[in-house]
Amino acid sequence: MDEKIIMRVLESHSLTGLGMLLHPESAAPELANWPLHTALAVRLRYPDKQEISAIASVEEIARPGQPAVRALLLTQPDAVLPPAGTEVWASGNEPSWEQLI
Repeated sequence: MDEKIIMRVLESHSLTGLGMLLHPESAAPELANWPLHTALAVRLRYPDKQEISAIASVEEIARPGQPAVRALLLTQPDAVLPPAGTEVWASGNEPSWEQLI
């Protein structure tokens, strides 16, 4: 499968015992292609060009007075909290884009 960008990080938060929640800069329609809690192989491309492979799950965040948005929960135990501007690319063993359409 070719890699495809699925979101750019606006902010990230550490959730003790769960991982790191990555909020998208804008709506991430690509995340709607997967059911909630789907585990994805991803590649994080930090603004300084460093890259790491990780596993993330598709989640939904609901805040009072705002529509629910899709986000990613990064479950990589040794990952650094991704800064704003980090690109998240789909890679690896998730379904092909053709299967999701």
